[in-house]
Amino acid sequence: MKQILFFLSLSALLFSTSVNADDPLKAGVAREIITPKLGGLFMGYSSDKPSTSVHDDLTVTALALEQGQTKVVLMSVTVCLLGNELCAKLRTVCGEAVGVPAANVIIAVSHTHSGPVTSDSGDAAYSDRDNDYCTEILFPKCIAAAKASVKDMKPVTVGTAATETRAGVNRRQLLPDNRVILGQNPWGPYDSTMTVISFKSADGKPLANILHCTAHCTGAGSNTEVSRDWSGVPTDRLEKESGAPTLFFNGLFGDVGPRLSNGRSTGNIELAMEVGEIAAADASRAYKSIGAYQNETLAVVTGEVRLPHAPIKALEVAQKELAELEAAKPGRWSARNINILKKIVEAHAKGETGDSYFTYGQTLVKVGPIVFIPVPFETSCEMSLRLRTYSKFGHTLPLGCTNGYNSYFPTQEQICRGGYEIERLTWAAPRRLADNADWHLINQNLQLMEKF
Repeated sequence: MKQILFFLSLSALLFSTSVNADDPLKAGVAREIITPKLGGLFMGYSSDKPSTSVHDDLTVTALALEQGQTKVVLMSVTVCLLGNELCAKLRTVCGEAVGVPAANVIIAVSHTHSGPVTSDSGDAAYSDRDNDYCTEILFPKCIAAAKASVKDMKPVTVGTAATETRAGVNRRQLLPDNRVILGQNPWGPYDSTMTVISFKSADGKPLANILHCTAHCTGAGSNTEVSRDWSGVPTDRLEKESGAPTLFFNGLFGDVGPRLSNGRSTGNIELAMEVGEIAAADASRAYKSIGAYQNETLAVVTGEVRLPHAPIKALEVAQKELAELEAAKPGRWSARNINILKKIVEAHAKGETGDSYFTYGQTLVKVGPIVFIPVPFETSCEMSLRLRTYSKFGHTLPLGCTNGYNSYFPTQEQICRGGYEIERLTWAAPRRLADNADWHLINQNLQLMEKF
């Protein structure tokens, strides 16, 4: 570990909070329904299809944790994506509503493709963001949930258990001709650990749960029903068994799809619910296996993660590709790719072609042996496996597409083979992440964890 950490490069000043061991850990939870009006477009497959019905309601669930002067609000929002600018604003207004810094508001999405378009324009080749939905439903409901979660906080004890689940599967299917497609790859990396965290009040009654599991919520495919997809089923099962609201946190699911019986990563609403039932049985087993509930300590560490960019595309190459794209028949991704190539040409004209980095603010939250690691990317699950292996904590839970969204984030090994995730990374911005950015992400978060 010391040899790994020796090579770390964190540019920001690290900040950690501490509490008096005699202060009790307190928690409060609240939920609001954020189901969109019917007739809106979905953010995901066949985004030109408007919603026609509601299979199950979308929700925002807020869990406030407080000990001494340390307070955080964890929020689970069952939508597909929240772009950086929109998510930063949402964290700010929710933080202001409850009196905590925006950095201490953690907003994770479930990544359902059966929900409204909440991504900032340009984040993905989907329809334009539904600003009416964001203004009229998403923001006010998230603020209301955050405010309600801190109103009646109670001392709690914490119980945790983990089990293995087969709800997901690596989706980078390798064909005989060496092409990688979206399907199922049973020998590919897969984070099979499902973790259930339960909070009980002093009277022994469950107050809230957290369910952490990893897979794209894309099982419903090109449906027209509003739905949380497969993740709604295990969430509901835990709530029925415990009688307490449950937050669903997706892991690093960038290359993990639901293990559908059709052998693909997309299907229909029935297939999505089948996977949900598998996950629900696993979640129930984990919950029932929780042993003693403990008094735990809350801690927060904030800092900065700095990821290197790859060298920018050569001017001649960018100009040639731009001319070819502008002359070709428009496709789904043409406008985005043309825009990226124009920005590359502009960067060359301005002399902005040297070393550069992508930097984001990071907040780690620790509850006893549990540490939450937000990652604002659609990240390959191998990075979760590596973080958990190197971590000194008993339950290391990375959160995918949390506190913003940037692009897919594959591993160095995956980049050389190509495929959908690598294509998306390449065209996410004029400067894509370096091939070894995964190493930097892991080691910089390990350094942050050392501050607890």
